[in-house]
Amino acid sequence: MANINNPYLYHPHPLLKRAADELCLYIGQCPDWAPLFEQGKMLGVLLCDDGTVLRAYSGVVNGLSDPNGYFVPPIYDLAAPDDFYLRKDAEISEINRKIGEIEALADNKKTHNDELAGLRQMRREMSIALQREIFRHFDVVSADGTYRNIVQIFADAKRGLPPGGTGECAAPRLLQAAFSRGLKPVALAEFWYGRSPRNIRRVHGQFYPSCIEKCSPLLSFMLGDSLADAPSVESCTDEPEIIYEDERMVAVSKPARMLSVPAKDTTLANVESWLKRRYPDCRLPFMLVHRLDQATSGLLLAAKDAQTHKELQLAFEQKKIRKRYVALLEGSLPSDCGVISLPICPNPDDRPRQTVDWQFGKEAVTRYNVIGRNEKTTLVEFFPVTGRTHQLRLHAASPFGLDHPIVGDVLYFAKPATRLMLHAERVDYEDLGLHIIDTKENIKL
Repeated sequence: MANINNPYLYHPHPLLKRAADELCLYIGQCPDWAPLFEQGKMLGVLLCDDGTVLRAYSGVVNGLSDPNGYFVPPIYDLAAPDDFYLRKDAEISEINRKIGEIEALADNKKTHNDELAGLRQMRREMSIALQREIFRHFDVVSADGTYRNIVQIFADAKRGLPPGGTGECAAPRLLQAAFSRGLKPVALAEFWYGRSPRNIRRVHGQFYPSCIEKCSPLLSFMLGDSLADAPSVESCTDEPEIIYEDERMVAVSKPARMLSVPAKDTTLANVESWLKRRYPDCRLPFMLVHRLDQATSGLLLAAKDAQTHKELQLAFEQKKIRKRYVALLEGSLPSDCGVISLPICPNPDDRPRQTVDWQFGKEAVTRYNVIGRNEKTTLVEFFPVTGRTHQLRLHAASPFGLDHPIVGDVLYFAKPATRLMLHAERVDYEDLGLHIIDTKENIKL
């Protein structure tokens, strides 16, 4: 089988670009379909070696009639007439209705606490049981014709139970249809159609990588060795570089795509292991005081002794150490400076992405200034006040933030580029008179 493109890092095949344009045009000109899809939906197109192009949408499009099979069918049709899913979903909806009625009675809500608790527990148990029953019907096929249930695939990948919605994305649907028909896929692409969701930035017509949390174990099983020659987002052959050193600490320039600390895959290069080899007499469990995302380049501080490690960590917590990042954003940012304050937390359905969550998110604050701009990009400096995971990346990409993702940040729906254009350029620690600058990566317009 010919190798297919990496579904997480790719430039769409020209034929798939044309197929996506034709699909958008077809939907837009179909009066029955246009209102259904314009609410927003991820679509996918797959090119096979005989020239066949397959099309798919993710999830469910309520009210869609497709008697001619323009789209490939779901791996398992949740909306099949008289199916268990519709019956159980209706029962859960009835419980939701009862809960809503009780909650609407504000004066009597306290007197119904036990009833509400019972209904919520029943809803939770029924939802878990329904999801498990759904998983039992999802058997996916690999390129060599082997079928396996998605629960077993996730167990083999040591990923626990699949999250809700697993198996319903466009990519696995397309591959399932191709392999079931004896076709050989050579190029895959997914893109957004319609309005953007409220809390995630999606641009109509823009191509995006496959989702990681739900799809990566499935795609690994389905494609197998056909991904062997695809470009890897893990690879890093560059070495870190010492920018500053004294008797107590060291400042290291981390290359983009290198991990800060060891991962489960011990073969992957990381700064912590590199430091341990360079300073074999240091017996600290971890020398690094803080971390950078794998895709981000720039300065990392490391301690040579336990007391220094403790002091530096405390200085970060007390915000005595300030960091400056340089980033190149997609598009021309209209404002010149400002403060972004958004509550963020992990997206439980799509890790490792973070999401804006007004109920469960933790406060994340970033100051920014525009350094320069042109019609296509904007160069900014970021000053993080807090240090949340993916804070700068989400603040840049979110429609509640700048709504201009960092160039190359495919995790947050930017177009693919040679790398993530985010660099931790400067660290200032006034108490020690330290002003460390790393200009190794000169990100500019």
